[in-house]
Amino acid sequence: MTDPRLSMPGAWAIEAMIASYNYVYQVTYNSTYEDLGAIGVSDYGSAPVASFEMEVLAFDNDPLNIQKAILSYPKLRGKRYVLNVFHPTPSDTGLKFRYNALGYDFVQTSPILGHSLPVVTHGRLLHVHKVENIDHVNFANRFLAEHGEHIPPQTLGEPHIYNYYAQMEHRAVGWAQLVTVYDGVGYINQMYTSPVFRKRGIATALLKRIHREAGNMGLKRMALIPSDMSMSLYRRAGYHALAYLSVFRPKETQ
Repeated sequence: MTDPRLSMPGAWAIEAMIASYNYVYQVTYNSTYEDLGAIGVSDYGSAPVASFEMEVLAFDNDPLNIQKAILSYPKLRGKRYVLNVFHPTPSDTGLKFRYNALGYDFVQTSPILGHSLPVVTHGRLLHVHKVENIDHVNFANRFLAEHGEHIPPQTLGEPHIYNYYAQMEHRAVGWAQLVTVYDGVGYINQMYTSPVFRKRGIATALLKRIHREAGNMGLKRMALIPSDMSMSLYRRAGYHALAYLSVFRPKETQ
């Protein structure tokens, strides 16, 4: 059932995103998540995931209610955090103005993309492999680590996390992660190709493998947040924007 607090057509994709990335971080870094009504709070502790320690999700349409909930939550005091606000249209200047007046600087807006399943894929994807044991993890990470990437070994064997790596010239050249914790939806939490192997169809092959696997699992929809670099990949594959996420950061005090 769709959360009534998220009153927009793409609410299911937002919910899938929240459930999926929190699940991965809880498995990988022992992070925590609390639903506090007007807001949800992810606490990453000392996990090396971003330039902030906590992430706040806005579930109320009134910025004043969000600010009240943030100020009344003691665990946020003294912590570096960002505030994520969901909205149905690409740009909302009124939203930016209201949060700016409450002491927040706008950082960026990202689309949340979705796609229906099944997606027809053709051919055999011989150079894309599912990670099934620690030897696969170690092989892939030996090469991915050259660019600061790695497949978290903690996710191996998790019932709702599936990792895949692409192999070319006897080395791992990219990887992707599918999360299925939200009912009926596959969420793409990671999609990476090593720089020297880009523009050679690696990401497309990884995406096709994920679509095939998700369809075989009986999933009905896909969701993700694209990077700027991957936007064209997902657009070509038929993904479209269902909602938008704007990130705000508390203004620095002098």
